[in-house]
Amino acid sequence: MDKSGNMIDKMLTQNGLVYKIPNKVAAKQGPAFLQKQRSGSVAYTQGVAAEQQACHWLEQDGWTVLLRRARTHRGEIDIVASKAAVLCFVEVKKRRSIEEALVSLQPAQQRRLFRAAECLLQKHPYWQYEEMRFDLFVFDNAGKMERLEDILRQM
Repeated sequence: MDKSGNMIDKMLTQNGLVYKIPNKVAAKQGPAFLQKQRSGSVAYTQGVAAEQQACHWLEQDGWTVLLRRARTHRGEIDIVASKAAVLCFVEVKKRRSIEEALVSLQPAQQRRLFRAAECLLQKHPYWQYEEMRFDLFVFDNAGKMERLEDILRQM
């Protein structure tokens, strides 16, 4: 709804004809929905910034960033990097505290990471590596960062 309490309409143009479509979702959801949408946008922006910081750190440490936000039909890998004969799949977590970030990598997401990595390895058979690992970068709201190397092992 807009400030006057009227339902907001969207316009759809198709083949030169204009149709009004009531935005029933926004009208039903109200202020709580909009607040959650805004906070989600802030979290997304902070997550992208944390990924950028992780890339910067990796590059400063001699790593080559091969891919960022690599999407597959089985999941997404935040960063893929290589250094010497090591291929590293990196997950980045940004939370209020380091502790929250550390526990946020749940088993279901770990499985998605493995599956996404398998897809990326099939898609990029030319990647040269002798060792492959998964690292985790965690950030808190104060800007503190911790890196955990080789955090996942396939069972």
